[in-house]
Amino acid sequence: MNRREHLLATAPRVAAWPHHDEHLIVDWSSREPLRRAELPADPRLRLLRLEGEDRWNLCRAYNFAFDHARGARLLKLDADAWPTARFDPEDPALRLPGSGLLCAFGSGPEGRKGQLLLDAALVAAVGGFHELMVGYGFDDKDLQARLRLRTGHDPAVIPPDWLAVIEHGDEERAGQGRAARPGGLEAARGQAAMRATRIANRVVAAHCPWGTAGGGARYQETAPGLWRLEPESLPRPPAPVAAELVHVRRMTFWGAFLVIPEVALEVMPWSLFPPERGGRWPVRWWHRLWWHTGRRLVLVPVQLLAGAQALLTAGRRRSP
Repeated sequence: MNRREHLLATAPRVAAWPHHDEHLIVDWSSREPLRRAELPADPRLRLLRLEGEDRWNLCRAYNFAFDHARGARLLKLDADAWPTARFDPEDPALRLPGSGLLCAFGSGPEGRKGQLLLDAALVAAVGGFHELMVGYGFDDKDLQARLRLRTGHDPAVIPPDWLAVIEHGDEERAGQGRAARPGGLEAARGQAAMRATRIANRVVAAHCPWGTAGGGARYQETAPGLWRLEPESLPRPPAPVAAELVHVRRMTFWGAFLVIPEVALEVMPWSLFPPERGGRWPVRWWHRLWWHTGRRLVLVPVQLLAGAQALLTAGRRRSP
């Protein structure tokens, strides 16, 4: 969703990989629809567009792709990732002991852990991704946990140099736009948004375990290659769980972004620190003022302690 720049850079690299029979791209309601003519002239490539979605939903998007993929083996890649020439899907190390099923997750820095290689039958057996989760974080760990329970084995590891990614900040992953510079306010907002969804997704996994009876969303094809959600099929958590998730995301985001303790947020007016709206956090001028002033003062003792710890560690290393 709205990752055109990344996708147009990675699609030709995926097309150059010799080990696949189909390359399925899902355009999740991007503001500017992807056009087939922009993508490689590769007959293996199929483009499907989901219309009517107002925010990115990783779990539903990839489950939609799993349902429409034709192959018996599935390599899931984000828009910013591609397999390198070293990636060998026939490597026995990617298969589980005994069953020989393909079950491997990426490893290494910069988003490689989100990529995976699975037998389609194994995806179906565990129900794919958990569709009550939103944003980024814990979705892959939840899937791994259910695969581990199903197979009795830890997933195999895809070596870091088998995958390549375009480096970018957490604010883009969290759908908060692109930050002007690392360490700035927008980057901090993206990191806080990811932390909020990561912790909330842990809560939803505990309250609402996912599986083949999870009741995933359904979609209707309105024109060739164009799909739209059937609203009545959208999974929703029970009301008490939904309320807890709103609270967890709110407290986590503002606490991480502005470095305000939870005990203080609990007594402050709700209107000053509201919940997210449509996946975006309403950062106002007073939040920006605090981020540039009070937040820095709160962090001074922490920075002093970290500095003192570094000096003590350096002194111990110099001691005979």
